[in-house]
Amino acid sequence: MNSPPIEPIAACYDRSNQCKEEASICLDQFWWAEKTGSNEEPRMGERPNIVMFMTDQHAARILGCAGDRSAETPNLDRLAAQGTRFENCYCPSPLCVPSRTAFLTGLEPHQSGVLTNDDYLASDIPTIAHAMAAAGYECGLIGRMHFYGPDQLHGFGSRPIGDIGASYPGANPPDIGDLTKGRGNRGPELEFSGAGETSYQAYDAAVASHAEEALKRVAEQRSSSAKPFFLLISFFCPHPPYIAPDEDYTAFEGKVPPPTLSEPADEHPALQEWRAAGGMRGVSRSATRRSRTAYYGLVRMIDRLIGRLLDQMDDLGLSDAVTIYASDHGECLGERGLWWKSVMYDASAKVPLIIRAPFATPGSLDHRVCNLIDLSATLLELAETPGLPGHKGHSLISPENQHLRTFSSYYGGLMNIKLPLHQHRMIRSGSYKLTHYGGGAPTLFNLQSDPHELDDLADNPDYANIRNDLERLLMDGWDAEKIKAMQEMSAARNAVIRRWVKATDPSEPARWFDPHPERNRYRESQSI
Repeated sequence: MNSPPIEPIAACYDRSNQCKEEASICLDQFWWAEKTGSNEEPRMGERPNIVMFMTDQHAARILGCAGDRSAETPNLDRLAAQGTRFENCYCPSPLCVPSRTAFLTGLEPHQSGVLTNDDYLASDIPTIAHAMAAAGYECGLIGRMHFYGPDQLHGFGSRPIGDIGASYPGANPPDIGDLTKGRGNRGPELEFSGAGETSYQAYDAAVASHAEEALKRVAEQRSSSAKPFFLLISFFCPHPPYIAPDEDYTAFEGKVPPPTLSEPADEHPALQEWRAAGGMRGVSRSATRRSRTAYYGLVRMIDRLIGRLLDQMDDLGLSDAVTIYASDHGECLGERGLWWKSVMYDASAKVPLIIRAPFATPGSLDHRVCNLIDLSATLLELAETPGLPGHKGHSLISPENQHLRTFSSYYGGLMNIKLPLHQHRMIRSGSYKLTHYGGGAPTLFNLQSDPHELDDLADNPDYANIRNDLERLLMDGWDAEKIKAMQEMSAARNAVIRRWVKATDPSEPARWFDPHPERNRYRESQSI
């Protein structure tokens, strides 16, 4: 791809998109008037400033405050001690792009059309950034959001550092030199895991630096600006490659236990297909150990960066801002012999969610079943916006809101694992979780008595009524055949875009390019 200079990216992007931003402002104003019946500017009352930290592929269970004695997350643990940790939060899809899009829009993947990691969010679908800006917030995005296409803002007023990943499907991935052989989601690539340095680590350090500058700026402007702010600070790690900085890898060498669960003998056929396609059988013990050790190291690294920013917020007098931590989906990390995401087991589908806010009791644990879509509904209520059209979330602010049901869907599209189109959908209602596998039998688990999801109750006649009720709820408004047609059309469109990208090499002005790709290295001489 054409690589622009590193520092001017944001300024260049802001200038090149001035007309788009002006159009977005007009859309915001029209939307506000349409929803409120008023052409007046939104009021600037005492609404909270909001800082949200987001990561990619952080498993909810790998936190000290979640009971993992191996994890070193003192700063996220501190945040949890000052607020509420939600122990039953799920992602809208166990895949990056559809999950993030659903969080931003409040629409499930089949409603937004963003089903896979190849799909674009249409610019005429409003996001929480549109709604909050229309309500008077200054909205800034710093770092990763996995947007595809020319619109790299989707309602955010600024984005000083864009994504490290490609802006178009089929565009060149980041240049990571000799580490390229270890990139991707296939079992053999787990052999290239351990200690080292990567562009992804450098990217997260750059995100933290830009976040520091943004926090300084909003603190300086706080007395003169009537606008509250919403900063979404988003990191790449602990997403693979499983290569952690030397100090973070060394901190866990010999200390991370092996996976607790082995591959079940009677696994669902859809999961057998997924395991085979991903080359997950035959992963060596050494690769498993090194990958898990590096993952814990990457979580430690991210915790350190977030801690630096939390300390800065304290120093700048911004600790009264509503502060949130979440991730887009989880990580199997070798449990059941599965890796990465894309399955409905809790290891993959659950996400960490911590909220420090006036409504959050310090040190409390919230047991409600919820979703990242509910988090965006919470943000909209905090901002006192009229909401978003079709938003499916339920605000978490009131403890009386006992909406104990949520959904997650997976439609395939993990970059380099090619399988037929999927229509997988999960419902969690109370303690029960039912997963529908398109073309196959469902699974049903009671997570209260069976938290590791080992005893499938789908064919147990004692649970027939529960299964039937959950299947009815799951299928309500969800048509697998219509979604399959949508997938086929989307795949055809994406094929054209990929050919266009290959033929024209479009510029990517918002993208972050590592100025020192030679930094990528891997310490191969590691103990077995």
